[in-house]
Amino acid sequence: MDQQPVSEFFKFALGFLVFITVSFGVTFAVNSYSISQSADQQAAAAIKAMLEPLK
Repeated sequence: MDQQPVSEFFKFALGFLVFITVSFGVTFAVNSYSISQSADQQAAAAIKAMLEPLK
C-alpha cells in the first residue's frame, strides 16, 4: 500500500518531464524555422536591392 503513492508520483514526474521536453523541442523547432524564414526574406531583399539599379 505504501508503494502506490511513490509510483503515482514517479508517473506524474515522468509525464511532466516528457511534457517539458516536448515543449522545449517545439519551441526550438519553431524558433529555427522562424530564423530560417527571416534569413531567406533578408537574402531575397538583398538580391532585389542589388538588381534594382540594373533596371
